[in-house]
Order: sequence, then structure tokens, then C-alpha cells
Amino acid sequence: MWYEDLAECNYFGEEYAKIFAAVGWLENGKPYTNGESPIIIVEKLHEFRKTSGMHQYFLGYHKCDFCKFSDVELGANTILIAYKKQIYACPALITHYIEKHQYLPPVEFIEAVLNYDHQSAIEYFKEIRENKLHKIK
Repeated sequence: MWYEDLAECNYFGEEYAKIFAAVGWLENGKPYTNGESPIIIVEKLHEFRKTSGMHQYFLGYHKCDFCKFSDVELGANTILIAYKKQIYACPALITHYIEKHQYLPPVEFIEAVLNYDHQSAIEYFKEIRENKLHKIK
């Protein structure tokens, strides 16, 4: 499944599309930004995959469309990162894309990963769940 970086992400249903910004949903034949990401980004993303409440599991799994990499553990979930009233949704394969295919995520996503505060994210998710959020993109 492909989404342009920072586009609305309807992966969770159309009613949630404005809440989520897609990052790292790559597909062979579609353009993506190449570059060198700081190693700390990959380390933090691996950490997020292991943190309760930071990811969603789905039936099935994602495969790398570039090299047919199909590690079920790595490709079976979606990482959610809430930062500054934005939720970034990326496939867990983002770490593979960064390490093996030189994918460079958007600067604002890198900022979110580097400055992520777990407690603030929990509060933001609670606001959304309780429909207290007045402004959604």
C-alpha cells in the first residue's frame, strides 16, 4: 500500500483519515526521498515497535516491494507517533526502508521521533478517544 509522505492516511478508515499523516508507505515505482537518516531514528523506531500503545497489529503483514523482504515480525504492524497534535502512521517496515533502501523520512517526522514524549502522546490519544479534540486538520 502506498501513500505519499504526510498525506492523509485512510488506512484505519475514511472517518480517521484527517487524524493520521502517512510516513514511509513505500511502493516500487513510486517516488520517495533518498538520503541518510540518523541511526538514532532507526533505534527509536525499533523501540517504538516494542512499546505498548505505540503500534497496531493487523491481519496479514507488509512485504518490502523492493526486495521482497517479508519478516512477519517486522512487517505485521503499524507504528503510531503522536507529536504536536499530529499522529504519524508508518508501517513497521520503515526501519527496513531506512536501513536497506536509503529512505529519508520527512524532517517533521524525524523531529517527532527525536522529541517524542510518551506521556504527551498518551494524553493526545485520550483527547481523540474522548472526542475532546476541537480542531482536526
